[in-house]
Amino acid sequence: MWWSRQGILSHNRIMNMVLSNRGGGKTFDCTRWSIDDFKRKKMQCVWVRRYQTEIDEMLQNGKFFDAVREYYPDDELKIEGNTGMINGEVAIYFIALSTSRQLKSNNYPFVNKIIFDEFIIDKGRITYLKNEVEVFLDLYETIARTRDNVRAVLLANSVTIVNPYFLFWNIKPDMNKRFTVRGQVCVELFTDADFVAMKKQSRFGQLVAGTRYGDYAIENKWLLDNATFIEPKSPKAEFMLGMKYAGIIYGFWVDYDQGLIYVNRQYDPSSYSLYCLTKDDHEANLLLIKSIADSKRVQRIVFAFRNGLLRFEDMQVKNQFYEFIGFFVR
Repeated sequence: MWWSRQGILSHNRIMNMVLSNRGGGKTFDCTRWSIDDFKRKKMQCVWVRRYQTEIDEMLQNGKFFDAVREYYPDDELKIEGNTGMINGEVAIYFIALSTSRQLKSNNYPFVNKIIFDEFIIDKGRITYLKNEVEVFLDLYETIARTRDNVRAVLLANSVTIVNPYFLFWNIKPDMNKRFTVRGQVCVELFTDADFVAMKKQSRFGQLVAGTRYGDYAIENKWLLDNATFIEPKSPKAEFMLGMKYAGIIYGFWVDYDQGLIYVNRQYDPSSYSLYCLTKDDHEANLLLIKSIADSKRVQRIVFAFRNGLLRFEDMQVKNQFYEFIGFFVR
């Protein structure tokens, strides 16, 4: 019924991302892994959260270990500062990703696992760091150095497939498979039928039955993603403009017969109609757009958006578009 690390670790990749129902046992299993591996082999763990405030809340009054204490009645499990102690020895380092670059001179020779809890965030809560994936990779390098035995396991609920980590490695998980492997990255989509059945029978399950939140919390369906307006580009569509956002240039193609504009990852690099929205994306041959008044073509895109005339190649393209349209639509 509960998630176990054995499945994803069997693929022997160094970067592992796990997405499951809320309450599926991800944090519980990784906590036990950290304790058991230290007791058997004296191997340590780095436990990552995005900000120090999240770590402080997680460690408050030593509650990090509360869920697993009953399994270790003969061991002393304590929190001292930003470390987890087992029988008086350091077993877990708790590190905030936002300040992790200050640790480049530190050595972690006995760390063989990095757990990043809640690596995908909900919209409207906290925000991703600037260049977050590179920051996380810097932390991985600081810990692993030249060793190949360090595995990162990133945990999240199934909120959205649009996140910096999937975009960085251009990963599109196969929704019909439990595991998607790309190079040294493995993504697991975990849903257990017994867990779903149990949750549905609970009073809370009955409360959220038939709602999008119920689909997300119980059946592991993406909370922020839906397939509305997902459609492949029409063969008749002509290139209109390219727009760079978060390092990727998206193509906008207009089908005059249907009156639709299609958005995908293809564009005409020789076109004079190539734009960007931020200084970070600005480069030669790209026009920086500061307001909707700067381009009539951008005005057409905003008009199409407001009138339901846009179509998107896939969910990642759609959700990225919904981010950058915020520059023009409030």
